[in-house]
Amino acid sequence: DSVLSGLLSSSFQPDRPDNPLASRVPLRPTKLGVATTVMWSMDLKGAQEAFLAVLQQIPQPETRKAFLAWVDDTWIRGVPPTLMVCPPPCPPPPLAPACTSDYSSGDTKLRKIADDLREIMPLNAILPTEQITFPSVGENADCDPTHTLHVDAFLYDEDMVDELCDTGELARNYCVDCSSHNTQPITYISHSASRERLAYIFRALLPPIPEDTILLDIGSRLGAVLYGAYIYTKCRRIVGVEINQDLCQVQQTIINKYQFQDRVQVIPGDIQEQGEVVRAADIICLNNVFEFFMPAGVQARIWAFLRSNVKKGALLVTIPSLEDSLQYIDCGFRHQEWAREVPPHNPNITAPFDFQSETSEVKLYQVI
Repeated sequence: DSVLSGLLSSSFQPDRPDNPLASRVPLRPTKLGVATTVMWSMDLKGAQEAFLAVLQQIPQPETRKAFLAWVDDTWIRGVPPTLMVCPPPCPPPPLAPACTSDYSSGDTKLRKIADDLREIMPLNAILPTEQITFPSVGENADCDPTHTLHVDAFLYDEDMVDELCDTGELARNYCVDCSSHNTQPITYISHSASRERLAYIFRALLPPIPEDTILLDIGSRLGAVLYGAYIYTKCRRIVGVEINQDLCQVQQTIINKYQFQDRVQVIPGDIQEQGEVVRAADIICLNNVFEFFMPAGVQARIWAFLRSNVKKGALLVTIPSLEDSLQYIDCGFRHQEWAREVPPHNPNITAPFDFQSETSEVKLYQVI
């Protein structure tokens, strides 16, 4: 409990002067000869940060895509227009928050990991040794296997999915009655958090995490949460428990390649056999963990096990909410008796994408 003593009290101060997320990246003014005109110059890193700062002001994906297409057509493939030096009082480019640079560096590493995993995993990121159990109750009960596709959000972002649909590797719609016009959209299901969602969890949802924190990801699958925790936090111990041996090997391959062994550990097996790990965890992540992988009766036993073993004061990051996860399962308790919802630590943090699309299903709780 001592690890979490500061997490939910003084740590919820996003405007503290010692908070690195509040700092700004300066741009260096340069004099032009003896004139009073000032030109704002920057190195490559500064230019990249300024560019990301512009992108974060364009939350609409289509508008952002059109802007990037214009940059490509005009500045890369076309003939760039003559650059103009803005005389004063023209303002300098918008200052990019320091966290934008931090995000960019972490996201770049996560992209490389995703590239490696796409070489290992099939398109749907489901291994032959896995058994998918489609839910019979709840909001996902309408996920018919004939028109539901598994598309891993960590491996494939929206642009990649669009490309796969354009090339015919993925379909957008299915035929309802074998006619050419009566179609319905195909349902896409992801069992991993996207890179954007990982950034939101570790940089906006959770409070600053002390180095002696133990983080546990239940049902770690490809290891996305483990890699995000390693990159965005200094947790001394990051543990994934995964029941599928083949997925454990996939995770271990990435951990070895990127030398994450000093803080990341993958444990093969059933979470109900890992009571000691569960009881030691300060933060537990549950990302779409049980619903598509085991029947309701087994899910109920696991939730009862977690309630009996997760220590008081621990933080739970759940996708979806506990209310949605437990609504149709008879696990012997109400979620309000176990944990209270906690608001995001820093919901207004800036990043080069719109966090709003990543926040609706992600919930933070503290065990009471």
